[in-house]
Amino acid sequence: MSDQQKGLLPALKEVMPNAHHRNCVMHIWKNFINRFKDLYIREVVWDCARCTTIPEFKEQMEKLKGINQGACEYLSKFEPATWVKAYFSHGPKVDNLTNNMCEVFNSKIVSYRSKPILTMCEEIRCYLMRRMVKHKELLSDYTGKLAPVQQKRMERLIRPSNKWRADWTGDDARKRFEVTRKATKVDVDLIRQTCSCNKWQLTGMSCIHAIAAIRKRHDHPEDYVHPWLCMESIHKTYAHCIQPVPSEEFWTRTEYTRPDPPIIKRPIGRPKVHNRQKDPAEPMMQQGDKLKRSFKVTCSKCGSTGHNYKTCKGAPSNPNWKPKAKKPKKGSTSQSLAVIPLSQSAPNDSEYIICLGVYVFDYFNI
Repeated sequence: MSDQQKGLLPALKEVMPNAHHRNCVMHIWKNFINRFKDLYIREVVWDCARCTTIPEFKEQMEKLKGINQGACEYLSKFEPATWVKAYFSHGPKVDNLTNNMCEVFNSKIVSYRSKPILTMCEEIRCYLMRRMVKHKELLSDYTGKLAPVQQKRMERLIRPSNKWRADWTGDDARKRFEVTRKATKVDVDLIRQTCSCNKWQLTGMSCIHAIAAIRKRHDHPEDYVHPWLCMESIHKTYAHCIQPVPSEEFWTRTEYTRPDPPIIKRPIGRPKVHNRQKDPAEPMMQQGDKLKRSFKVTCSKCGSTGHNYKTCKGAPSNPNWKPKAKKPKKGSTSQSLAVIPLSQSAPNDSEYIICLGVYVFDYFNI
């Protein structure tokens, strides 16, 4: 799964010609809402991408065509097999639409990427080693057949399956059912592990219709899950371990000369700071269940937002309004100077003594 980088597609076709390739729908959606500002079609990309059957996808595209012809033509440029669930391959048993897994890993190693290449690889190796050990410790006492995440996913599907009615079609194996709810009917085959909604084939996890048919037979839904989602495959994944690497003083010395580091040529001037540029679509994206709120300045004079009373040009809402006076800082004392009348004639010795005494008393605050 990639974010539609131009140079990445030819490289993938050359290095891995038989690999399944998908595009991140999040990047398609960001480019879509930057091009089309209509609020009615803002979520149409996700509605189309989540379609698990081809007739459902075509129906969504026809609705979009009736609302905005240009938006329909724009989405038609992308190959459906790279961003629509209905056209995904059934081999990987994954129906992810975004590359969030890559983004999460990228955020974890962001502090390692700025280091030299050998230090970076060593830090990433240690991080992966600690993470694998943590997962092994968590899974060592687990006794379920399915992985913990898949078990929770299965439990969320069992209760809604009660709303569907499963009818046996009369086959000899008693594993072909017609599952019905209101006007919707689907075909469930427990032998081939297929369903008309295509969700079972995509994920390897029994869908709501399949669970209704399985419970009709009084079987366990866990027995119809793909082996890749079971704990046996998880244990095989973590069967190996990352080998430790001793520090440099324990390395074996060789006869060859030590390589010299490359010559670093620093450019003239102050180095540039590459700050992250925010995507234009970020303000429209929700962060969890809450929207990001920013602070707004409220004018104490007129009550409007966006400015303060110093730059306010409107009339005060309260006729008795007065600007706030500045409070003196704590610990600071203002000393008043003594005003001495000046005489046109030259002062005598007694006047000099009086003036000096006034300044001394005022300086020491006596």
